[in-house]
Amino acid sequence: MVKPDCYQYVRNYYKVPAYVGVRVTVKGRAGRLTNTRVGHYVYILFDGDKRPTGPFHPTDGIGYQP
Repeated sequence: MVKPDCYQYVRNYYKVPAYVGVRVTVKGRAGRLTNTRVGHYVYILFDGDKRPTGPFHPTDGIGYQP
């Protein structure tokens, strides 16, 4: 069974490249987007952390890496 894409709404509405696993930076901290249950926000697993942090607004200071 394929999981639904939890960031499809975020990509379409906010025009950001939000996908599970994409590298991001917030205030100098690097990490990856993780799965979420909240459709309008993103959750980040920062490098070295054991649990995701969030919710973050998708356009509030998040740098998406190509």
